[in-house]
Amino acid sequence: MKKIIIAASIALLCAACGGDDNTLNPIPSDPSTEQNTIEITTDDIVKFLNLDKQQNVYEATEKAKSELGRKTIHGKELNVTAVDVVRSDEEKGTFTLKVTGNSSGKTFVKEVNFEGFGQRPTDYEMATRVVATWKKDVDYQREFDFDRLYRLHDNSKFTAVYLQKFIDLSSSNVDGNRHYTFTPTDWTKTTISDVRYIGGSSSGSIAFTVTYNGKKSNTGNGSSNASPSVPFDKNLYYRNQVSVNTEAVSKLYMRGVYEHATLFYASLLRYDSEKFVPYIKDKHHEDGTNTLLLTINLVAKDGHDTDLADFELQITDFKSVSTLDNSLTISSTMAVGQFFSKYFRSKSDGDYTAAVKQFDARTWLKNVEMWVARDGEQVDLQASQVPSEDGNYNVTAWLPTDSRGKNLDIYLLEPRIDVLSAKKTDNFIYITYKIVYANNVSIDGKERTLRVHLVADSRQ
Repeated sequence: MKKIIIAASIALLCAACGGDDNTLNPIPSDPSTEQNTIEITTDDIVKFLNLDKQQNVYEATEKAKSELGRKTIHGKELNVTAVDVVRSDEEKGTFTLKVTGNSSGKTFVKEVNFEGFGQRPTDYEMATRVVATWKKDVDYQREFDFDRLYRLHDNSKFTAVYLQKFIDLSSSNVDGNRHYTFTPTDWTKTTISDVRYIGGSSSGSIAFTVTYNGKKSNTGNGSSNASPSVPFDKNLYYRNQVSVNTEAVSKLYMRGVYEHATLFYASLLRYDSEKFVPYIKDKHHEDGTNTLLLTINLVAKDGHDTDLADFELQITDFKSVSTLDNSLTISSTMAVGQFFSKYFRSKSDGDYTAAVKQFDARTWLKNVEMWVARDGEQVDLQASQVPSEDGNYNVTAWLPTDSRGKNLDIYLLEPRIDVLSAKKTDNFIYITYKIVYANNVSIDGKERTLRVHLVADSRQ
């Protein structure tokens, strides 16, 4: 009987396996509906943040907190949205970060331990091995209040809080193979004292004493036991305290300003007249670039002219001598008429261009009348003999006839003309010309016609 029951069971099982009803078969999963899960590893996070172990813990964690965004790491696209510091140890050079982000549509939160970063030296090493450098992103030669320290001899302002705006401090352990930059926490343990300038007439340094958590740095000025210091160019600093009044410059001609520099220069400079007095030590000019170069000796306005600095100041953007040509008027005189009468009064009317070109124009041009229109006034000029650049001979310069300082910038040195035509009509010769050279530079002057009366010689 048992055998019959077993046989029947086997038959039913075989029928079920071989029939059309497959409800007992496992249903294969659809790959298109299966969620793809990517694991974010510690190595992924380390590579994403790419931290430099030469940095100390504070520097490294600050950089890590800024490393947000998307990167492809080990074939995975990571989008880091937050980095938080879980714990840190400056002395051991270790820290733990919690990194939050997403990848392939899934959010991840990963804690990663970091070690081997710059370790904070001992308090004694922090003080005795301290090194100072200027911050890279500050204009210390302009913004650091050196004048208070140097001119006023007042160092009360220069605390750790003030210097921290301009200076980075770092230290190292005894072997010196790793440097540690002071963190904001370290600065709270730091005091600065005995701030002073050490140096000569230009290059020098700002030295000071650092006390870290009760431990004091070196305090000397020499090569041994030297205090922490940063280089400083006092001439450049005081140069930055003086600027050019570009509006005033744009209204003046360079060459006359150069010749009368002691009269003009103070009005062309901007500086604190309650603190400083500038004096000219030397001057140069460059006609081709219309530039004036002054060497300034800046002294304190203290009743003693205490020397502060020497520096060069370049002044550009003066009015071009070409604009002087535009406002210039030239007219004939009796002397000019007498000069040309000798040659052309008895001639018949006609074109005498070639003949007039034969003359050295300087022989008659020095006798014309010149004046410049300025601010609704007529500034008369006269030909004067002035020393040449090397002082070996005299040259002709057209200068204002009055002594009012405001017009002494007008200075027309050795003007030369190009005669375009010369035609005689009755007792007049009409000379068309243009100025082509003055103040040692070429000029594309405007065309002018000089009407010369060929006067009769009274001796005839």
